[in-house]
Amino acid sequence: MLAVVAGIGVMAALAAGAAAATAARLDTLEAETSAARLGAAADAGVEIALARLTRPGLAARWAIDGRTYTESYKAAALAIRIEDEAGKIMINRIDGENIGWLMSTLGLPPLQVKTLRDSFDDWIDQDDEPRTDGAESEAYRPRGYAPRNGPPTSVEELGDIRGFTPALAARVARIATVEVNGAPFDKRYADPLAIQVMNDGNANTPDVIERQREIAGQRPAFPISDPADWRGRVVTIIATARGPGGARAQRRVVAEITGNPRQPYVLRWGT
Repeated sequence: MLAVVAGIGVMAALAAGAAAATAARLDTLEAETSAARLGAAADAGVEIALARLTRPGLAARWAIDGRTYTESYKAAALAIRIEDEAGKIMINRIDGENIGWLMSTLGLPPLQVKTLRDSFDDWIDQDDEPRTDGAESEAYRPRGYAPRNGPPTSVEELGDIRGFTPALAARVARIATVEVNGAPFDKRYADPLAIQVMNDGNANTPDVIERQREIAGQRPAFPISDPADWRGRVVTIIATARGPGGARAQRRVVAEITGNPRQPYVLRWGT
């Protein structure tokens, strides 16, 4: 009798363990399914943005000035932003002085600003003589690489330069890019901070003030000077899908608008 009871206890324990394992697998499957749905919604957000960008007519198409558009896709809430790459700080066309203006505007202390400014100049110059607060080959040798001795080729490269923490590089990346298609900096749809840094570091110039007013809604959303379409523009699309419980998925895509009806855009890269 005792053996029978013990056997029943063992079977019950095994059944409970199997039920718990099954529940865990179901929870995992549900989470994976939810993540896949949100990922698909974020992908749909990118497609929606591309469709709105290539619509004919000034009033019908979406703007490229970083404003947020809200949409929905299969019960997921979408937040979509489109940024003009020509309106960002072109880090392959600036020097340490611009970096100093940027870091001061971000609120960094003067000594840290000087280190970042000197280190950036040492990274891009051709010599191996460090500035007072900069860094050349010797400083980078323990890291296994050397300064580029030329302009950065990506925003992510800032993280390799002495003084740039990952968090700081991420802050800069929001308003930075590398030069695309040889296009000059375009202030029309730029972040006011980018205008400030690409000019002379002065936050009170008419260009900066006018752009701030536009963002605040004190100027028409579509000025008469806007082009008839976004042909030739390179833009970044950020689509974020949100679901229940704070779950989210995001897609970030860089695309060039061609103006060709057969192939209205070309994707540069995406994540």
